[in-house]
Amino acid sequence: MSAFLKRVLAFFLLMAFLAVLADICVSHGLRRTERGHFYTMNALMNQKMDADIVVLGNSRASGSYHPLVLDTVLHVNSRNLGVSGQPFGVSWLRWELYRRNNTPPRLLIINIDYNELGMISNGFEREQYYPYMSDTLVEPYLNLYGFSWADRHVPMYRYRGDYKLISIGLGEFLRIRHDTKGNYIKGYSNPDEKWNGKNLEDKLKQGDIKGNCDLQAAFLLEKLLKQSKEDGFQVLFVYAPLFERLKKHLDEADALQVYQDLANRYNVPILDLSQMYFCSDSSFFRDANHLNREGARLFTLNLAHAIDSLELLKE
Repeated sequence: MSAFLKRVLAFFLLMAFLAVLADICVSHGLRRTERGHFYTMNALMNQKMDADIVVLGNSRASGSYHPLVLDTVLHVNSRNLGVSGQPFGVSWLRWELYRRNNTPPRLLIINIDYNELGMISNGFEREQYYPYMSDTLVEPYLNLYGFSWADRHVPMYRYRGDYKLISIGLGEFLRIRHDTKGNYIKGYSNPDEKWNGKNLEDKLKQGDIKGNCDLQAAFLLEKLLKQSKEDGFQVLFVYAPLFERLKKHLDEADALQVYQDLANRYNVPILDLSQMYFCSDSSFFRDANHLNREGARLFTLNLAHAIDSLELLKE
């Protein structure tokens, strides 16, 4: 082999070594961060929770169910495992991760609504999985999230161009900076935002809004309800508040029928709080789908008292 080829080979071996080293350092660092949506994923992978109450659902769950309100009223330890931008298919992954490391909760709250019965809608916030590509529970979701072979197997390829994320990971790994930006409280996050109705007006121009009713998601939900019977924990379906004008233009009959059928079959109570007394008042919402902080506080307070009245936590 010529001296030139040896130098080229040595260069590529050095680059490969540096890429592997950088991937290890950035990924280990990101497993420590409490920034934004990494907070709940890292807690699921690295912490023992053993909560009395667990909440599952999409962003309407993560931004509506305040664990500290539940804890205060019901004298429990609760965790919110809501995942933004994704329907029940991804909630199932979070539930499986929780179940692997923790004992079953006394009460599992599942947020139900017109948009929940689906698998994966897009690659939204998929970077939370970057540090866990080889995990046996995460791995089956990688294709669904749009991860390529190179994303999964080539060191640092999935981090390409995301210099901010690389900086966060290295900062955490080197213990230069611990990032907690995102205002997550036991999985609950509700940005301090004022009402924005533009998205609602754009949706209503297109006519009635069709809800999700994916059979695979319904199958996973039923599988979870079977687990609840085997493991002896209570499940509660809750329909969190929606802005009134949106609720009036939903075509959600198919999804609601699935929830009702499953509730009847597995003796699951349903609390429909989607039309609470403040649902016509935009001052309690960030947008038509999401409560603001005060709306979330009022909703969770009412929910906590309803749980107490139904004696769902009775030993």
